[in-house]
Amino acid sequence: MKLRKVTPAGFPGRFLGIVPGLVLGLLLGGCAGSYRVVQVPEHAADLYPLSQTRAGITIAVDEIRNAARAQRHFGANLIKEGILPVNVVLSNYGKQRVVVKPSDVLLYRGKEIIDPLPYEIVAANAKRQHRFLQQQTEEEIDKFFSNSMFKETVLAPNETYRGVVFYAVPAPAGRTGFFSMLNGFSEGGPTLRVGLTDVDNGQRLLFGPFSVSTRDVPARFSYGSY
Repeated sequence: MKLRKVTPAGFPGRFLGIVPGLVLGLLLGGCAGSYRVVQVPEHAADLYPLSQTRAGITIAVDEIRNAARAQRHFGANLIKEGILPVNVVLSNYGKQRVVVKPSDVLLYRGKEIIDPLPYEIVAANAKRQHRFLQQQTEEEIDKFFSNSMFKETVLAPNETYRGVVFYAVPAPAGRTGFFSMLNGFSEGGPTLRVGLTDVDNGQRLLFGPFSVSTRDVPARFSYGSY
């Protein structure tokens, strides 16, 4: 399953419209039934409630913190595992080419940085919710999560790109473990910034901060199980 650039809705003469959520894959897992994933709809960035526009570029942040929605789009209830998927969408309505990298997407609270999870760990959590998966199915699940991740891309005029960044919700104050340093996280909530670079002149554009809510995601994730 390959993330692809799409023409944003609303450009004169190049109307794309909203792509419905179609079932992209049916991954059979031995005798255990199926592993189904449904494509995240490819809306242009300016359609999202949480978005900003600067210099003709619109960036949107869509946190997927509903368990049913996470199950639908990733084939597993990642929320139950303490993992928050954040869909980052960029639409280029300007005339310049811009480049964006995963390192340009930063989630933080105060001075503390929350690092994204590698796709291997996210995929392992997803597979753990399904029994008796065939090896081929497990490989397809790994490929799906790898392709879903936000990647470096050059965005030309009239193009939209989206990718998902997965974060572990840290434990609250008083809990021990890898994220205990982030105590008080729930008090103010994390915020996210996105930066990109003009390919031709090297100028940087910064977007945010976007507030990201984790109130529906339990702090259950632990690196200790890997």
